[in-house]
Amino acid sequence: MNTIRLHFRRLLHFYCTSVLVACTGFGSPLLAQTAPIAQRLSPNTVFYVEWRGSGSLAGASQKNHVLQLLHDPAFAAMLTNIASQAQRTAPKNVGPSAAFLLPDVVSFLDNALAFGIEANPDATKTAAPDKPVSPFATFLVYDSTGKTDLIQKWKALSTVGSQTPVDVTKYDFGGTSVEVRTSGKNVTYSAQAANYFLVSNQKQTLEDLITRFRGPDAPATSIVQTAEYGQMRKYVGPEPSLEVFGRIRDMSQWNATDKNTKPMIQLSRSLHLERIHVIVGALTFDGEVTRFRGAALGDTSPGGPFDIAGASSAAFLTQPVVEPGPAFSMTRMNFSAMYQWLHDAIVSNLTAQQAASVTAMEGAAQGFLGMSIPDALKLFTGEIGSASFYTEDGTTEQVYAVAIQKPDSVLRVLRALIGTMIVGEDASSSTTYLDLAYPYRDPKTGLQRRKFYCVAVTPQMILAAPRKAMLRQATQRIAPEAADPPPAGVAANPAYAQLRARLPEKLSGLSGADIDRIPFDKLAQHFSSQPAQSGSQQPREAPQLNLSVISRYLHITVSGWWKDSNGVYFDSYVQ
Repeated sequence: MNTIRLHFRRLLHFYCTSVLVACTGFGSPLLAQTAPIAQRLSPNTVFYVEWRGSGSLAGASQKNHVLQLLHDPAFAAMLTNIASQAQRTAPKNVGPSAAFLLPDVVSFLDNALAFGIEANPDATKTAAPDKPVSPFATFLVYDSTGKTDLIQKWKALSTVGSQTPVDVTKYDFGGTSVEVRTSGKNVTYSAQAANYFLVSNQKQTLEDLITRFRGPDAPATSIVQTAEYGQMRKYVGPEPSLEVFGRIRDMSQWNATDKNTKPMIQLSRSLHLERIHVIVGALTFDGEVTRFRGAALGDTSPGGPFDIAGASSAAFLTQPVVEPGPAFSMTRMNFSAMYQWLHDAIVSNLTAQQAASVTAMEGAAQGFLGMSIPDALKLFTGEIGSASFYTEDGTTEQVYAVAIQKPDSVLRVLRALIGTMIVGEDASSSTTYLDLAYPYRDPKTGLQRRKFYCVAVTPQMILAAPRKAMLRQATQRIAPEAADPPPAGVAANPAYAQLRARLPEKLSGLSGADIDRIPFDKLAQHFSSQPAQSGSQQPREAPQLNLSVISRYLHITVSGWWKDSNGVYFDSYVQ
């Protein structure tokens, strides 16, 4: 993964959506906020993302740091350069998105829209048994007020960019003209109902949307009457700029028999996905702070997907290792429960012969590791931490920490798994250092080379870093005899403490970044100096990345997640 991508994944992971949707703030004037589209969606809707238009940002753009960044001409120019570069390098005939430039996207997102998925439990009731209908339909609802030309441009581009000929026909549905675009096996239905532009990949869904959106009043039944929607509304509040809703229908009520749908339903039942009752998310711009929060709520009793999440506590074992970095992340999972959950779900869908093969493979793994797979997983407590550091030449170096127990047994497992890569080993006090080497292709020359990595096994954790000096510094920070406190990191920033106080004391995961300590200019220079592709010695044609504009407005990010008897929650802030 290149440095820029890694950086943005670390530091801008939760508000990347805001970069795509809130950039409307530097487009045309803010529009009036319309009633939520969800009020008209079918009760069969299982997922949707609703953006409430640039009108939802009214009053926030003068205070909010993310919106101030998006208003900055330097940032707008950078996005334009990136979009232009993407258009120049995109292959021909890749569809309309490559020619849909940033100004088009900005203009499009002025208005409210919702993209979603609707379930069709009766999908197998078709006139042609050999052509079953998909149990799910996708749809798009867009307030097209003032955007007719933009919609026509998108349609034209989709026709020009299609790999196969596009056949366009029309039919009348109760006085509304429906356009049918057929390209190979793909069929798309669209219509204009009142001020809404509607699109779906299933005829039945599109016609239902027309009925729901062409009248002045909301329909008598919709997703808002469901219990799951009520749960979501209580969590996200009344007016987020962007909201996410999802639920998993109980597929035990479905009676699908076709070869594509039946395995999916069987696996869903085996994984007990119906225990996840609702998935929610909300993006808000509250004063100076941008917040994205979400939750998965449902039945957390043992034997289901919630077993994966680790317990919440007030402290992390890996914290002294990773917190000194400009950006860090710690999370706690239950590896043993995850394995058992997946194992039981998979085996329950196998034949007796296939199940016997799985048992044989598990026996072979036990002989190789010296213990069963569940016992090997229990050696790892589930806590994983990482920290990013930045060198003078703009490269990113990461230190990883994995909490363990029984270090001698862990060493035995490591030697069994990666023994062929170990080229050196030494010990210091209670820590064992392993020098690893593995082959890779040099992107500058295209030649096969060896890359070296270092691992340390301490009584409480496994540490890994690209250089041994980094590894020894990390082991010193957790040594029992360490007299000096760890170097000041993100937590030393007063703004971090303020945002951390908004999260619960007990967490299963915590991450943060001091954006002021990120050398954006050096990262951009390093990215530009890298070869465009493997085997090429020519630098990539990089867009102008004035990344320093980011730290002009954004200074700190904090994210956390936790688990309780009702589900798993996520909360993230940037200021």
